[in-house]
Amino acid sequence: MPSPKVWFITGTSSGFGRLMTEHALNQGDIVVATLRKPEVLADLTARYPADKLLVLKVDVTKQEDIDEAFARTREAFGRLDVVDNNAGYGIVGEIEGTPVDKARELFETNFWGATNVSRAAVKFFREVNEPGKGGIILQVSSAAGFYVLPGLGYYAAVKHGMNLELDVWKVW
Repeated sequence: MPSPKVWFITGTSSGFGRLMTEHALNQGDIVVATLRKPEVLADLTARYPADKLLVLKVDVTKQEDIDEAFARTREAFGRLDVVDNNAGYGIVGEIEGTPVDKARELFETNFWGATNVSRAAVKFFREVNEPGKGGIILQVSSAAGFYVLPGLGYYAAVKHGMNLELDVWKVW
């Protein structure tokens, strides 16, 4: 029987991140669940032992949080198979009415957060995993990156950037 996969999932407090965490755990895999408020996963922490679920406080806009989470993953499991870049949110409103600081925060989380997690994942896959094993990066994106709807200008810009970045990662 194959050994369980080790997952590193960002944005696990709700939505797709929470669902992917539950799915991986239900499949018998191991999950490093990252989110800004770990207490949100208290129900899962109560159901799964530490060798199956490691919950870490991570704000993807902080490089030190990302680095610490990958270091803790290495200490706990010694390898990593799948990184699910899910952390993010949307802003709905016209571009001219959205405060610039709020738009920048969106880019810091949705674009730079995902980019920095992906960079750390590739480094982990190369330096920690067995030679030739690598790993998988799943990037949650949106059709909004290709087809902009009214009120989603900044969100669409972030997702378009992620879609372009995904093309670059495929090349390498």
